[in-house]
Amino acid sequence: IFLVDEQKTQITISTSGITLCQDFLVGEGENSIKKGSFYVPFQNIISTSFEETEHVSKSMQIFEMFKTSADLFEILPEPLEICDYAESTMNSLAIHYVKEENEEGILKLKKVVLHHSDYNLISHWCSFLKGIINTYKRRPKHLLVFVNPFGGKGRGKKMWEEKIFDLFKVACVKCKVITTERANHALDLLQTMDLKRFDGIISVGGDGMFAEVFNGLLLRTSKDANLNENDKETIFLKPDIRVGFIPGGSTDTVSMSLHGSTDPVTAALHIVLGDRLDVDVVSIHSKERLERFVMSMLSYGYLGDLMKHSEGLRWLGRQRYDVSGVKTFLNLQAYEGTVRYSSNNAPEDCLFKEKCGEGCNICGEGEEENDNAKDVAERKISSISGKFLAVTSVNLACSSSHSKQGLSPSAHRGNGATDLILVHNTSRLNYFRYLFRTAFHTSHPFTLPFVQAVRVTDWEFVPNVGSTEPSIWNCDGEILEDPEIFVKAHRQLVPVFAR
Repeated sequence: IFLVDEQKTQITISTSGITLCQDFLVGEGENSIKKGSFYVPFQNIISTSFEETEHVSKSMQIFEMFKTSADLFEILPEPLEICDYAESTMNSLAIHYVKEENEEGILKLKKVVLHHSDYNLISHWCSFLKGIINTYKRRPKHLLVFVNPFGGKGRGKKMWEEKIFDLFKVACVKCKVITTERANHALDLLQTMDLKRFDGIISVGGDGMFAEVFNGLLLRTSKDANLNENDKETIFLKPDIRVGFIPGGSTDTVSMSLHGSTDPVTAALHIVLGDRLDVDVVSIHSKERLERFVMSMLSYGYLGDLMKHSEGLRWLGRQRYDVSGVKTFLNLQAYEGTVRYSSNNAPEDCLFKEKCGEGCNICGEGEEENDNAKDVAERKISSISGKFLAVTSVNLACSSSHSKQGLSPSAHRGNGATDLILVHNTSRLNYFRYLFRTAFHTSHPFTLPFVQAVRVTDWEFVPNVGSTEPSIWNCDGEILEDPEIFVKAHRQLVPVFAR
């Protein structure tokens, strides 16, 4: 029995965690005392700290010592009594643990402090829990952190300094922090830095900053393996090191799609706990070279034009997308071209019924990248030509504040395919219907007659440049101006701190 918040608290231990039981005063009379308890799994405990404190309390007596099996602790021979003291030295053990809130996806860092006058008992508990924590080998000890001081109107840097740095310190995670000074600063540094001493690489900022980090890591992995990244048929290698993110941008689509929230503390706790999720990306090749890797989505037409216009409004922060969206909608433009794709032979209703999440059976099938690659001659190629208001490729659901369900609610995070969405030329009113359904999901947007969606392993787009001036590609929030591209999905290529 320990003191917790001035109350006698019985703590029991099992093979998977600890349970704290207290008596609570809720009224008067016989039924005024009620018992309450809460359970903390070992896997959610991130650190413990031992300290000696001066403790002031009412008179009390500890009737019995905590008892457990001899293989965990030595059982003391007699109970310890503390009677009618006003001030005495108490030994304290702080346990920091992660709790999942009622709101889905939100994690919080909690602390409970156990007080007891017996130093040996507290010391036993501290040693035992540290031993348990040390068995979780996937938890990072040393991280490389890139902070974007400009993203999200400077929120990222402030958030790191005021919230996340201290959280990593509590978890005993050492960080080498680099504040980026320009675009592609992190990507360039990752090509030459010694990465062997790090357990993970973290971005603090928006989706663009995270894309820069995992692009840099994939390029470095290819370089070390002497791969030709400019060959569109290259089978890229999965990095040995995980990447993570602390969301602090304007939309934070990746965080919404992987964690279910844009809460920076939740993202940090996934990193501290050592969670791992291998996520799909697509490679984008122009005629001559690799342009980049994309994890969430790339889009041509409406979303490309929106992104191009919003670049001059970064000072507005999150609101720049709303302003640019209205302007782009009023100037809605269709673009002519040809889309060729290779279907992954998934059932026709997969884009309507399936739902990806933790423990997804489809993503857990474990197909390797080599098995997912097919010779060009074996692919069944389909071709569609015409005018398009939008050509979009989605790897994740792409949830955001503008669309809680996302652009493709049934998209999988690790199935080795991408959802290709084609919005054919139609009236402005019809396109508004598509945007409205995507945002609020009153009905499925893919059932509209001018919308075509298919799950594919690779695809290419060739614009008819003689018709109108081409649009640009919006790639994870960054701009790609070459309109003619080849896109290929790579199964579970990037290991991310997520679950």
